[in-house]
Amino acid sequence: PPFGSLKLNTDGSCINNACVGGGVVRDHSGKIILAFSSSFGMGNSAEAEAKAILLGLRLCSERGLPISFMELDSLLIVNCFNDLWDPPWAIEYILRESKNLISSSASISHVFREGNGLANILAAHGHSSQ
Repeated sequence: PPFGSLKLNTDGSCINNACVGGGVVRDHSGKIILAFSSSFGMGNSAEAEAKAILLGLRLCSERGLPISFMELDSLLIVNCFNDLWDPPWAIEYILRESKNLISSSASISHVFREGNGLANILAAHGHSSQ
């Protein structure tokens, strides 16, 4: 991200209905400010992706870390968050709560899996550390 701003990358994963997620916050120089991985219980891939965003934003909010940019590899979540698509009912409340934790000027964008590598690894870690 530009100088003085923070970017949150998140990813969710669901294997046999076991949902996990992870993410990383970096500053303008790429320095890791915060990293996380968590199990979310049973659900689907969309829920895992949405819960990873919510967890990341909660952790940032609790620590006073203002997020300016978010990137994730789920086009569904990006388009629902940006109000381009109606979200599935199972994640509507998660996205609503996430939006309440971030500035209206913050942006969320899609990034291909290759550009979301560390978040992907942290999410996968959740499966092995339940």
